[in-house]
Amino acid sequence: MNAFPHLQAACLALVASLLGQAPMHAQQDVLTGQYLFNTTLVNPAAAGSAGHWQTIAMRRIQWAAFKGGAPNTSILSGHGLVSDPSLGVGATVAVDAIGINSTFEFASQGAYHMGVASDIQLSFGLRGGLMQYRSQLALADVIDPADPLYQGTQLSAWIPRFGCGLMVRHPAWDAGISAPTLFVVDNALDGTITSFYRNHLYAHAGYHASLTPWLTLHPSVLFRSTPDVPSILDVNLLAEFTGVASVGVGWRVANSLTAITQFQITEELRIGYTAEFAATDIQRVAGGTHEVVLLWDFGKTSASNPSNFGAIRAELSALQRR
Repeated sequence: MNAFPHLQAACLALVASLLGQAPMHAQQDVLTGQYLFNTTLVNPAAAGSAGHWQTIAMRRIQWAAFKGGAPNTSILSGHGLVSDPSLGVGATVAVDAIGINSTFEFASQGAYHMGVASDIQLSFGLRGGLMQYRSQLALADVIDPADPLYQGTQLSAWIPRFGCGLMVRHPAWDAGISAPTLFVVDNALDGTITSFYRNHLYAHAGYHASLTPWLTLHPSVLFRSTPDVPSILDVNLLAEFTGVASVGVGWRVANSLTAITQFQITEELRIGYTAEFAATDIQRVAGGTHEVVLLWDFGKTSASNPSNFGAIRAELSALQRR
């Protein structure tokens, strides 16, 4: 029996159920400006969508002017197609720290890609992982040292976390929705049945406009619904100079401005840098946020690939030549 129709129906129903949920907790997922080059960071349905194997290593330091305890993140992620071109797989290792709190997570992604029209592909993805949450309570500067909450040396727990996503792709555009924390088992954090990690909803869309044989523009948006805080909207514009570099700007509405760059070092290796500056008063004391990225493309057939939609961009070029 083919299980994929049941998987698709379940994923659609689960993601749709998030749209009506009331907000509960604050943002808990890692923020990164480099998702433009590896969409698996926000949507598991993108696994294998590049048409070749792709690996990204990233280091992010947020609010660099803060001394001690500033948020910082390290990510190693890879994805590609297996022998069946309709099946994509991926894996991500992420280490995130802020103040006395830190997390280590290993997650795997699996995606099923199917054609629904001559130029449209529909993808369904699942994500599953295990996260270690650790809080160094002994390092906390507290008002009441006798507070029983801080009597232990640390709080530590292993937390299973699961999510899903879907994506629609065309040679000229793409759109997707995902829920990376659809189901989580984290009652070990406080010994109750109350869950600390809550559902987060991501929605993204992009367009690919080939202006000349060497210049392509990629406008895109990313919407994040985060419980208990206002939703976040990122608006980005990326210019790709084929085989040389990609440069762009992003605006996190009412929050920050981002400058994005990537340079083609070899056919398979790219290096990128992202600088983010807050548009609020925190910029004066926190400083900027910086990301450095190395990205390897294995078995790539096109000269440049600024997003992980290289396979359908090749289809776009073929359509333009007709």
